[in-house]
Amino acid sequence: MPTPDTFWTSLSTISVYLIVLAVPGGLIGIGAGLRGWALAGLAPLFTYLSLGSAGPWLSMVGLPYNTATAAAFSLLLAGIAFGVRALARSRGWVSQVPVPRGPTWSKRAHAAVIGCVLLATGLSMVVVLSAADDASSVFQRWDTVYHANGIRYIAETGDGSLVGMSTINWYPDGSFYPNAYHLVGALVYSISGASIPAALNGITVPIAGIFALALVAAIRQFGGRAAFAGSAAIVAGAATTGAYESVSSGLLPFALGIVLTPLAAVALQRFLTRPDVESGMVFTFTIVGLLLAHSSALFGAILFTAPLLLQRWFRREGVWWRDLLRMVPAGLAALVLAAPQILGAIAFTSSSYPYIPWASDIPVSSALAQLLTFRQVLQEPQMVLCVLLVAGILTARALGSMRWVAFSALLLSGMFVLVACYGALPWVISFSRPWWNDRYRLMSLAAIPLCLLAAHGLAELQRLLAKVAAGWDWVKARPRLPARIGVASAVLLVSVLAVGTNGFYTTANATAVAYAYHNGPESVGRPVPVTDFEVDAMREMGRLAEPGEMVLNDRLDGTAWLFAISGVRPVAGHYDPGVAPPDATYLSNHFREYDTNPEVRAAVERLNVRHVLLGSGSIKVDVLRAPGLRDLDGLPFLEKVYSNPDAMIYRILR
Repeated sequence: MPTPDTFWTSLSTISVYLIVLAVPGGLIGIGAGLRGWALAGLAPLFTYLSLGSAGPWLSMVGLPYNTATAAAFSLLLAGIAFGVRALARSRGWVSQVPVPRGPTWSKRAHAAVIGCVLLATGLSMVVVLSAADDASSVFQRWDTVYHANGIRYIAETGDGSLVGMSTINWYPDGSFYPNAYHLVGALVYSISGASIPAALNGITVPIAGIFALALVAAIRQFGGRAAFAGSAAIVAGAATTGAYESVSSGLLPFALGIVLTPLAAVALQRFLTRPDVESGMVFTFTIVGLLLAHSSALFGAILFTAPLLLQRWFRREGVWWRDLLRMVPAGLAALVLAAPQILGAIAFTSSSYPYIPWASDIPVSSALAQLLTFRQVLQEPQMVLCVLLVAGILTARALGSMRWVAFSALLLSGMFVLVACYGALPWVISFSRPWWNDRYRLMSLAAIPLCLLAAHGLAELQRLLAKVAAGWDWVKARPRLPARIGVASAVLLVSVLAVGTNGFYTTANATAVAYAYHNGPESVGRPVPVTDFEVDAMREMGRLAEPGEMVLNDRLDGTAWLFAISGVRPVAGHYDPGVAPPDATYLSNHFREYDTNPEVRAAVERLNVRHVLLGSGSIKVDVLRAPGLRDLDGLPFLEKVYSNPDAMIYRILR
């Protein structure tokens, strides 16, 4: 459901996010010695590293997190990177071996690849904005309310700690959650002046473009052809299970972690082929950046790149114990930089927060079909990408230094099949815990090497087409044509791909992402958690509430968005009932007893509750309102002060 933002505000929000992605991380990357595609690819990750580190560290020293302190921290980190690099060069700690770059790309090839990345970004914008139906629509899935409230909390309080934003729901102490995503979002929200829903959408819009850039940087690092890199960018913009499916589930930070994961291969390859202080610093920053973007991203990156190490050792390009020993200093430096997150994660694992596995048990044949056709939530398979994937598998030997991608695809696809088909087995639950035993998350991880294989298949088809065309007599008779065959064959294949996929599956992907907004056909007849009228009521609550007041609300209706929409704290700030505050639970069950139950009145006093806000929808189908909040009309201690077709506000008469 939309909130009042103009088109230009939404456009500026997207622009602000792209600038925030590029500038802090770009400065750090330049300071660390990165250039070219490696710099372009790693800059977004380094931005999340910088701002994700800034919040907790500033909180520890008692400073607020805001635009000025975040910029200062980023400049400090860039200065440290520049200083370490300068010191290393002056002391001779930098390898004289040039950074491996592979075949030289012409200026035309670089331009073509940039065009493909821009195409993927444009596809991503069309997909997300079409799915949302409005640039400021409210996300309707489970965790999105937590992310929305968290972003506003950081922006308004300056508390960048790892537990602060969780106090909106788990008060008074909060709960650990890696908050790099929210720290970046808080800056975008503060700078752009847009609403929280518009800020969330602005951060989500270029998701496939970031994925495309990461894949291109990885291919460039391993010396791949420009045709392969451009193909990867196009596949990134078209594949449902790559960037889009996690967004459709509302897993916004997880989706970010997925699209940044390929950058682990960039940093690791640079470090393995040229182990020195510069590449070690980049490797360290990458490790920490992935951990901060999403904790599972680091686990996924380890699994994604493990075949790279095995290939290196099998080919005797390095000695396993020596490579691992060289990684130790980078690992120790990462431990220091990410100390707040690591200590917080350790404390969280020993907390009482419940872990509930999904225990999926779909047939193996269905799981394999989903992998091959790049879809889970969609009914229609993406058959063109399936054909390209098969072509990529059959020509995997031509991957050269990237043959490890085929083994990565086998490993991660195998993990998906285990979790999707045997998710109730105890040992499967144990190893898949970083991904919450969720087959949708494992599919997104497996999609990374599968997208690379499909892109390789497209690039090999282009190579074959160019080779065949170059052998025709009428081509040989024209001296200028052979040099242009490669470009012509690439343009032809991309055009055929666009037609065969109905615009690179834009409509299908928009249907998938629409799940996140309850705008798709599957939502017809189902209640919408946050309606237009509920948004109106939440804004009205912002005008009625007194400073410091908390508003009693039902946990499962859309009013959990109250803080994100109006800045007023709700009693229930998340749909999640796990380890809810005792007062919140008691009031949801007994508030109707306010007149006769002193415990209810005491809880109301402790929380400073003066109003009750009730919506009409529910995040769960066929779930009744909490018993303590039913049938409030006519109760003598309440006065209805506002109502519309989907929401009502009561004032407590004390």
